[in-house]
Amino acid sequence: MRTLVIAGEYPWPTTTGSRLRLAMVVRGLRRCGPTELFSVISRFREDVDPPDEELGLDRVGRVGFDNRTPSGLALVPTLVRPGMPLGLPWHDRAVVQRALVRFMSGRYDLVWFYRPRPWVLAGEPVFAPTVLDLDDLEDEKIRTRMDAPRPAPAGAWDRLRRIGADLVSEEEIRRWRRLHRHAGGAVDAVVLCSALDARRATAAGVGRVRVIANGYPVVTAPVGRSTVGSPPTVMFQGLLTYPANIDAARWLVTEVGPALRERVPDVEIRLVGPAPPSLDELDDPPRVTVTGRVPDMAAELARADLVVVPIRYGSGTRLKILEAFAQRVPVVSTTLGAEGLGAEDGVHLLIADTPPALAEACARLLGDPGLRRALVARAEALFLQRFSSEVIEEEIAGLAREVAGLPHLT
Repeated sequence: MRTLVIAGEYPWPTTTGSRLRLAMVVRGLRRCGPTELFSVISRFREDVDPPDEELGLDRVGRVGFDNRTPSGLALVPTLVRPGMPLGLPWHDRAVVQRALVRFMSGRYDLVWFYRPRPWVLAGEPVFAPTVLDLDDLEDEKIRTRMDAPRPAPAGAWDRLRRIGADLVSEEEIRRWRRLHRHAGGAVDAVVLCSALDARRATAAGVGRVRVIANGYPVVTAPVGRSTVGSPPTVMFQGLLTYPANIDAARWLVTEVGPALRERVPDVEIRLVGPAPPSLDELDDPPRVTVTGRVPDMAAELARADLVVVPIRYGSGTRLKILEAFAQRVPVVSTTLGAEGLGAEDGVHLLIADTPPALAEACARLLGDPGLRRALVARAEALFLQRFSSEVIEEEIAGLAREVAGLPHLT
């Protein structure tokens, strides 16, 4: 079985959740036979490492495109296409198609698109039986962002801007849903990373929906510990340039942090991962440290007494929680942050949704070694059973064989 992966991501260096998922997709497809990767990424991206030969890919190629959202007159072609999301740059479609034609060779038994953007930029082609891995739902991200608490408008002009922004967001939700429904009728399988998002997509009229969860590699020597350091450290990790993570970081520092210090005065908060300059104002060591990109996330997890996930909007599942589960680090999360994983409050982690409740949950975990041990043991068991990379890669291989019309291996 020969597979072509056309991805809206490039997996090296494997430093983000989307790149880790793509690497797992590739490894899962390699179980079925020769696999090639063609990445469609921003032409402004600079962190591009050589391909990792351990993945065993037969060929790797990529093309850059202008990923800036059009504005002004450049937006007109998108406005007149109601099935095209406003935030999905597609104007370099001809560039991508030509590069893809040059890369392809021979016959493929399966084409796996990772993310909707490369599928659109490639012209929604039919080269072979096709899987479109959405991973998560863009319309759900927008909806939850609109539902998240927002400061009241400061005056008439701010109210008008809010109304205008909400109208654009509602239109964007409609456009993403149209694209998802169109995809459900055009490809052989639409993949999402949680059963919750699959139910949402199906209810919105998307057909042929399948679930392949996010995963994480098994850790042979987890760095978590039951004892708490002095001073205790609370960590929020991830790609902090992502809007939902920026919002979460600010909320953690400005609203959850003061409530937590009332209970644990010497607690330190670490925001770990690539961050925009706008978060520099939060940096106030040792109370709050914005680390930026770090060479080794495991080292940061080793010094963390718990991971907090104060996400207020988004879709999909949070890889940062699976990472903490695998490393046996206790987790406190919002309901939305933990959704889609099947993790239960008080069983695998603690869940809270207001600053006082999040602060109380963090303080409780910092002060109760027995609770810490119980939660991480059950969380690790859940991870190993349902979310280890070995489990996810076999599910990917199984779906690939099914879509390609080949028998499952026994």
